[in-house]
Amino acid sequence: MKPIFINIQPISFQLTEDLASLLEQHLSKEFDASIKIGPLNDTLPPLNLFDKNRRQWKSDNMLQWLIDRIKPDIDNIVLAMCDLDAYSSGLNFVFGQAYIDGRISAIYLPRLRQEFYAMKPDESLFRQRIIKEATHELGHALGLNHCNNPMCVMHFSNSLRDTDIKQNNFCDTCKTQI
Repeated sequence: MKPIFINIQPISFQLTEDLASLLEQHLSKEFDASIKIGPLNDTLPPLNLFDKNRRQWKSDNMLQWLIDRIKPDIDNIVLAMCDLDAYSSGLNFVFGQAYIDGRISAIYLPRLRQEFYAMKPDESLFRQRIIKEATHELGHALGLNHCNNPMCVMHFSNSLRDTDIKQNNFCDTCKTQI
């Protein structure tokens, strides 16, 4: 199998050293990949990607903007970590999105935080959710679809409860498909 290179690109989000290390450890093991963490990109995406009525970013358009801007090649997968609230066609919000087998993915952090729901912050839970969503979206970028196993990281999360229940790794079936 060809080596996998994952480039994590923070957008409007400062990745702390400990979170970067946690992501690097988990993703390198789960994907047998080399991880590179890019510098903070605090430039907001173009405003035409923002829906003023919904006060959310359009994730479908965000992925296209990322492809046009970063131009990932066949040997690299990009994971954008965005501190922006986003939605996708037909959905009120998304925790993340990726092009299936498209080498580009993004996760959106606001709804992964307890504070978004007027609850007490929980940094440990927030990090667990980031790991799960990052793994899930990178799985899509490598060609995986949603899994029926509610414990598999590739199971669709319609709510944070779904995310919190599932594990942070692939079930045996999904693991064989990567």
